[in-house]
Amino acid sequence: MKILTGSLRGKTIAFRPNPKLRPTGGKARKAMFDMLQGALEGKSTLDLFSGTGALGFEALSQGAERTVFVESNRNQCQSVARNLESLGLSDRGEVLCLDAVSAIRTLDRRNVYFDFVFMDPPYEKGLGREALEALAASSLVHEGSLIFFEERKNEKKFNVPGNLKEVKSKDYGDTRIRVYSKTG
Repeated sequence: MKILTGSLRGKTIAFRPNPKLRPTGGKARKAMFDMLQGALEGKSTLDLFSGTGALGFEALSQGAERTVFVESNRNQCQSVARNLESLGLSDRGEVLCLDAVSAIRTLDRRNVYFDFVFMDPPYEKGLGREALEALAASSLVHEGSLIFFEERKNEKKFNVPGNLKEVKSKDYGDTRIRVYSKTG
């Protein structure tokens, strides 16, 4: 898989194919990061349900200062760590091999926040909704933060936690990207 934007454009993210792994499609990924051109420079990002780490690597390629990758599958965690090293990004990335909700709680205790959060949860399992609720209840996002949430286009819409509002929604083939921000 290739990085599509930024300073690392064209570099390869190595990963072992896995039938349970569904990386964000190139069209949706490119559109999302084209929209963010220039906005990531010096920012802190969180890649929840990172899988291959493609979203986090795109953020780093566009100048994010730091990205935390969260993935529960140990093999995928090791793959992301190897890619950080091979791309010379070990000093700008951290891999947490935890489920998303546990990682949110762990990071919340560190008293850190993120300017951009990318969420690509397994479709139709409710894990994304649980993580979004935990994220909304945490201090990891502030009023200027944007949360990019990927889901299947025809997935049933759920109630967004009270302090998050949807600011944009766009379909890319079978995928829908919802963008949320935190309100007061």
